[in-house]
Amino acid sequence: MSFLDQYWKVIVGITLAFVIAGVGLMFLSGPEKEVSIEAPAEQEVPAQKGDYYTYDRPADASPITGESCVNYDKRPFAVMYSGDLDARRYFHNLTQADFVLEMPHRPMHGQPRLMGVFGCNTPNQVGPMRSGRVDHISVAASLGAVYAPWGKSSIAGALLNRGVVDFMMIENGVRSQDGSRAGFIDRNIPITSANPAFGDVTGMIKIAGDKGYSGEAPAQVFDHQGEAPLAERPNYSKITVKFQDPYRIEYFYDKDSNTYKRFFGGKEDVDFATKEQHAPRNIVTIITKKEAWYSETDYTAQGLEDPWEGVGADYRKRDNGQYPNMQLGDPWFDTKFEGEARIFSNGQEIKGSWKKEKGADEPFQFFDEEGMPVKFAPGQIWLHVLGHAQRVSHEDEEEYNDRILDEQGSAAATQ
Repeated sequence: MSFLDQYWKVIVGITLAFVIAGVGLMFLSGPEKEVSIEAPAEQEVPAQKGDYYTYDRPADASPITGESCVNYDKRPFAVMYSGDLDARRYFHNLTQADFVLEMPHRPMHGQPRLMGVFGCNTPNQVGPMRSGRVDHISVAASLGAVYAPWGKSSIAGALLNRGVVDFMMIENGVRSQDGSRAGFIDRNIPITSANPAFGDVTGMIKIAGDKGYSGEAPAQVFDHQGEAPLAERPNYSKITVKFQDPYRIEYFYDKDSNTYKRFFGGKEDVDFATKEQHAPRNIVTIITKKEAWYSETDYTAQGLEDPWEGVGADYRKRDNGQYPNMQLGDPWFDTKFEGEARIFSNGQEIKGSWKKEKGADEPFQFFDEEGMPVKFAPGQIWLHVLGHAQRVSHEDEEEYNDRILDEQGSAAATQ
């Protein structure tokens, strides 16, 4: 028998074996069932670490929030808010800010002041306002904003006088060339820690034009993703930002609105003007080294600029050790341009890092543990910068359930 005859004989045998096996299985398994060959329905894939929900960014999106915005192509303004207890009750229109910074403003205590960055909205009363520090200038510049404080520290003032950023000093009675007010005192606001000082963003826009500042919005500052579907959002998430008492902040995640409801002093933190509870879509927390400026320290030997340049001898003596420097990547006096960060968005925690290139207008960048850029949910971002002695805690849904069970068990054991 030839090789080809043997080959075909083997093939025929194998084929018959498969046919016989198939017939046997048919008898064993019962009547043949109809099999559907329709394609499976598409399902939403839950976002995992480094994986994000699709977002069709609007053509008129804010470069900061990613949301549709009438003033999307207009430059934002960074307005300094007081952090005093009596002033916080009268915060005006901070809920309308695209971005909020909260950060300690003295080296000897942890009381934070706030900076609201307004681009999409231009309210006619923002504040109560106070002075700012060097680190506020750096963050404002990173967002492409015109910096607008009510007063200044000697070191911050000297830096501004060197023309490092576009700014305007808001004071009582300040008006633009056409008479639009930018700063005023509201005697109807009963605060005692300082003057009830307020700004008008529409007036600030006019003054910026008088100064010849560019009115164009910065390039896209942050990346964004879509909102998590309701069914994939957690039922519970609590974040505690442990600024020095009594300035501790708590956030409780609200599943329905996909926001973080803010509580201060155990009570809902409500905006005096809008009557809305502060509820950012995104929370960022950074813990970094906080130190004071000392006149005897040789900063230039560290490769830094001299923070006291342009500050008179009397002010140097008075302000020695009085103002803080947060190692937050400013291009003048810092040696640190990256560090750890915790980001909360879409009900999820991202443990990652921050980075800032050395330059006044370089934006902050945020990354997850794999080094992938973080994408925020569209909406307000609230950045908290804490000194190295402070902490942030997070309790997720599983930890909450375990805690409740433990508490119930302890209560039952004592009965």
